[in-house]
Amino acid sequence: MRITFDLPDVSGGSQTVELPEDVAVALYDGLTNSRAVIDPKAEDFDELIASTSLLSRLIAHLTLSRERHIAAADATSPNANRRAIGIAAAMQPSQLGVVLERNGRPRNRRT
Repeated sequence: MRITFDLPDVSGGSQTVELPEDVAVALYDGLTNSRAVIDPKAEDFDELIASTSLLSRLIAHLTLSRERHIAAADATSPNANRRAIGIAAAMQPSQLGVVLERNGRPRNRRT
C-alpha cells in the first residue's frame, strides 16, 4: 500500500512510502482517532515479523517526538500548564516529570 505525504523538502515535491497494509491501516486509524483496532490480515510469519518491526520503530520514533513536544510546550513559559500537558500526553504527573527531566527540563519547578 502506498501512502503519499505532501511534506516540504529540498525539491519541493512530495514523499511516498510503501507500507504493509496492516501498518497503513493502523497508522490511518491512529491518525483519525479510530477506536477500532483491527487484527492483522497478514498470515505469513515473515510478513508479520516485518510489520511488527516497522511498528516498533514507528512507536519508538513517535515516543521520542512526543517527549520533545512535551518539553517544548513546557519551555514556552515558566508557568506553562503542566496539568494540560500531562492530559494531552496521557501521562500521570510522575511520568511527566520523568519525561521533562530526561529532556532537560526541571522535574519540579519548586526546586
